[in-house]
Amino acid sequence: MLQIKRKINATQSLMKITRAMEMVARAKVRKIEAEYQKFKPFYDEVKRLWALVPAESLDPIFFEEGNRDLIVVITSDMGLCGSFNSEILREAERVISESRDPHLILVGLKAINHFKDGKVLKMYDRFYEIPDFRNGSTIVEDILNFLDGKPARVRVIFSRFKNVLIQRPEVHELLPIKKEEKKREDFEYEPRLEQIAPLIFHYYLSATLMELMFQTKIGEYYARQNAMKNATDNAQEVIRELTLAYNKARQASITQELIEIVTGAEALKEIEK
Repeated sequence: MLQIKRKINATQSLMKITRAMEMVARAKVRKIEAEYQKFKPFYDEVKRLWALVPAESLDPIFFEEGNRDLIVVITSDMGLCGSFNSEILREAERVISESRDPHLILVGLKAINHFKDGKVLKMYDRFYEIPDFRNGSTIVEDILNFLDGKPARVRVIFSRFKNVLIQRPEVHELLPIKKEEKKREDFEYEPRLEQIAPLIFHYYLSATLMELMFQTKIGEYYARQNAMKNATDNAQEVIRELTLAYNKARQASITQELIEIVTGAEALKEIEK
């Protein structure tokens, strides 16, 4: 009975922790979703501006695949979010196995711990809580330094937020550019288009990486919220089963004591006779 009581107390303490972590994840996901809603109009405008840039104004290497692969893997820094990170890492391993001369940029401690022995160009742990433009721009600079005037294939492995219960790893191909030419109005550019096009391209890549980081972070918080809710529910079920076992053990102890009292009383009666 004492062991069961200790297990109940330990499980109740654990349940308080998981419930608190669920509440923290819920608060954080509301905050980051509010920031994401502010980011979306900016990203839509960047995409509109990017659609106006003619392909011929950019360096041809951005349209060629080359014989090198750069893979950006985005995971979380913390665990306790179910299979969220393991699914991203599994998808990354698949992509790496199919790549030619793969090089890695790792964002998040889980990715760093998993791939730190590979051809890693950069590692970023605790890189962002809420993505901002500097985060995306930093990775774009790393990508451009890796290209160094030579074509390469650049892909990003991240988690796509589907809904509250579903977050799935996906591969986003950043380079080479697959740009659809649309009918454009004639504009006069100041400075010249050849000068401004690379800046718009940099803006577009940075904003796209921000979008992928937002998707991953929102999915992480929802995955952690769901995992902690499941852990709390499981703890409640364990407490229910332990309480039932405790009550059975106590009832058995009481019954045994009553049997001993009745047996003793009957023995005394026999002695008196």
